[in-house]
Amino acid sequence: MIDSFDAPNTNELMTIQLMNTQKHTKHEIIPCERCGTAIECKANAYTKCQCSVVQLSINEVQYISEQHDGCLCAKCLFELQQEYRDEMGF
Repeated sequence: MIDSFDAPNTNELMTIQLMNTQKHTKHEIIPCERCGTAIECKANAYTKCQCSVVQLSINEVQYISEQHDGCLCAKCLFELQQEYRDEMGF
């Protein structure tokens, strides 16, 4: 008799993907808080982190930090920056 199994859910798949990716890097792999994309956190070398490519004003940082506590990927940071600028009429 063949045993059936439940396919892993999305959260389980993300955890497996993060664990596999983490084996090949010296930095922690975490999900973007907004979209869930796996990102390599370089908090100890933040100038080399993928998020450092987004140049945010102090007002943009405040706007984003009011919505999110954790790390965000560069794509989400760009999107939130544009969202802020659109709301401000820039």
